[in-house]
Amino acid sequence: MKMTAAQEREKQAKLKSLRKELDQEIQEQLEEKNALEGLVGAQKFQIESLREEDLQDPKKAKQVVEALIFASSKPLTPAEIRKVTKVLTVGQIEKIVAELKEDYQKSERCFELLEIAGGYELSTRREFAPWILKIELQRKARQATQSALETLAILAYKQPLTRAEIEALRGVDTSGVLNTLMEKNFIKIVGKKEVPGRPFMYGTTEKFLEHFGLKELRDLPSIDEIRQMVDSSVKKEELIGTKKIVDVPQSDTPQDGTTPASGIPEDASQSTEDATPNESEGKL
Repeated sequence: MKMTAAQEREKQAKLKSLRKELDQEIQEQLEEKNALEGLVGAQKFQIESLREEDLQDPKKAKQVVEALIFASSKPLTPAEIRKVTKVLTVGQIEKIVAELKEDYQKSERCFELLEIAGGYELSTRREFAPWILKIELQRKARQATQSALETLAILAYKQPLTRAEIEALRGVDTSGVLNTLMEKNFIKIVGKKEVPGRPFMYGTTEKFLEHFGLKELRDLPSIDEIRQMVDSSVKKEELIGTKKIVDVPQSDTPQDGTTPASGIPEDASQSTEDATPNESEGKL
């Protein structure tokens, strides 16, 4: 029996859909294989030890779905979960999600499972938003304070400077910080630089001196003084976590009991080598 044109088109559409599914499945298998080949040791063992039959256990399947949603950085759709698990159907996944929602509600957890953009996502409950906002504001305030101090320090020692010059020294955008410092009256525009575009130049204000208890800018500690304060407060060996070892030659010792290179008495060599960085530095 000869097929009609409509039947022929339907057949071709089905074949095309089947080829597309096969191509997609082959691509997924190749990607998984390449990912496994890129892993070594325990990581590869853990991936290869996954057994799809474990998901026949409802408790295990529920844990896996929950873990996938928890670890995802975006809403996870049922199709994506099914693609990973392979054996769970969309209906089973939706049933598991409904059970998880009920579990969270009964246990009064601080988070809930939401359906967003066709997928599932774990989110903190609305009533905890003010607390989360508070800690987020504290974090941003610390970052703003650090950025402001860095910008003020650069201006205090190298003013007047343009925004581009400050950014070249700090390595980050400073437009927001400069606006904030101007609003607080810690810095001001002191002129324009005689270059193409004539950008504004910034400098510190009287309020800056008042805030930091300075009579004038010359009262700022010099760079050498700052370096000495840092060196005296924290030892370099303590920062990098290394020990300072003094090698003392054991041969060709002069009769006066000192080594030619260091002048350290021979009987003190052992105690010098055994000393900790703090003890040896205190003797120097």
